Amino acid sequence: MGDAGRADLVGLSAPALEVLPASLASRYLARPDDADTRAWLDANASRPHGALATMVHRTLRRVASDYDVDAWLGMHPMHLLGTSSWRALLGAERLGGALLDVGAGNGDVTATLAPLFDRVVATETSRPMVRRLRAKGFDAHAIDLATGSLPETSPRFRAIALLDVLDRCARPRSLLDAALAALEPRGALIIASPLPMRPHVDVGGHTVDPDEPLGVEGERFEDALVSLVETLLAPRGLEVERWTRAPYLARGDHDAPLHVLDDVVLVARPR
Repeated sequence: MGDAGRADLVGLSAPALEVLPASLASRYLARPDDADTRAWLDANASRPHGALATMVHRTLRRVASDYDVDAWLGMHPMHLLGTSSWRALLGAERLGGALLDVGAGNGDVTATLAPLFDRVVATETSRPMVRRLRAKGFDAHAIDLATGSLPETSPRFRAIALLDVLDRCARPRSLLDAALAALEPRGALIIASPLPMRPHVDVGGHTVDPDEPLGVEGERFEDALVSLVETLLAPRGLEVERWTRAPYLARGDHDAPLHVLDDVVLVARPR
């Protein structure tokens, strides 16, 4: 698949920087065309899960969460940024130290971040996903960081990733506060979220509203981005260092060959 075909398939436009505050517009990083993303699209964009797998997934989905079912069946591999893009966004070839990936899923995205760090720790509320993470060699823990704690031997983290997590958990504000408490001074908080936000929580075979409202408003990507920064980050003393707009990709199924979320991916640090 050529680069033009990939762009048409993903279908993301550049953000309208002129409508953003100058302080935020100046931190924008045009998303690089990295080799990992091209390879992922070549391997997955034209290979959706078949009709039988789709039917089994939908049947199990009646009684279990998407995350558990994906883990059981090994379905819907995901991709956000390639390693070279992470390096550009984080502004370093390697950060060293420890990374905490919160809500790491099956570890697909974790693996693209891992080369920048000396150690990787992952958390997941889905126990089947924890088993997949451990099978890939990650130090994974079945906890909700908003209400639970990592082992006492865990380090402070050079970076903590919350990738498509804040809009899908019951206590997003508590989770954000817990992440900040585990971060090294001047450490990097990496947040990805689809914009506009549609908060929901998977409980068994259905979804419910979160216990804590996010309060991020705006139907346009740019408006929702400003609201996210002003509502969640600035009050916690966080300053956006760099951000980009990127597709969060998942292999599709019998009805849709590729699932695409329109994400902001940003790096913020305590002032």
